[in-house]
Amino acid sequence: MCARKRKKTSVFFVLVSLLTSLAFSTSGRAEEVSASDLLNVDSIYYLAKAEFENYAMAVYQDIDDTALSYQALEQGLTGYWNLVKRNELPRKELITIVDFSKPSSEERMFIIDLCTNKIIYRTIVAHGVNSGGLYARNFSNEEHSHQSSLGFYVTTTTYSGKFDLALRIDGMEYSNSHASSRGVVIHAAKYATYEFLEQNDCTLGRSYGCPALPLENFEKVVDWIKEGTCFFIYYPSRSYQRHSKYLNRRNYLEDFIPEENNLANN
Repeated sequence: MCARKRKKTSVFFVLVSLLTSLAFSTSGRAEEVSASDLLNVDSIYYLAKAEFENYAMAVYQDIDDTALSYQALEQGLTGYWNLVKRNELPRKELITIVDFSKPSSEERMFIIDLCTNKIIYRTIVAHGVNSGGLYARNFSNEEHSHQSSLGFYVTTTTYSGKFDLALRIDGMEYSNSHASSRGVVIHAAKYATYEFLEQNDCTLGRSYGCPALPLENFEKVVDWIKEGTCFFIYYPSRSYQRHSKYLNRRNYLEDFIPEENNLANN
């Protein structure tokens, strides 16, 4: 895993008495302090949150491409680090973000190398036929809904079927847990190409809920992201943000506790 690029926060004040009460028992003997213990102290939580926000902004500035919104990237990194901390992400060097706040006529899937903080590939991507027309507005995890599903996925294995080459993805939360039973996979499609856009008044075709990609370079995309990378479908849904476990757990902040406050390894 590549070391993340950190920018130190400008906040150095810490409530020493609160940390001391965590670090020592009533008998005066030192006790092991975990990162999760530290995050239960509000002052440390806010310092870690500020450190993470510094990190996310630094990645966004390195990417230097406004085609990807900061909100999509920040949420993607939040879930990515929660997946990492829970040992649910076999491959950590890449994150793929699909931004369904953008129209299907625009490139809205971004593969980001977190070792270099660069977008290594971008493309158009189709959404579900019942999610909307030019824009995806409606999302579902239900069988036969023919809608796209929001949230965090982990890519798995490839197979050959009716789509020729396809890549399986495991839905990791309430909003996409039925992905496998619904047959939601990443595949290429003739209705998800730049040529289709040109021939259909800049309107992309739609799938039954799969994130469908252009045929061109599809094998290369699959090779990049298969077998354990983070795949995130973003939309600015308040309901999803409230209920997503990967956006609301604090695990991701454990690596962002400022070093001068981190007693866990002392």
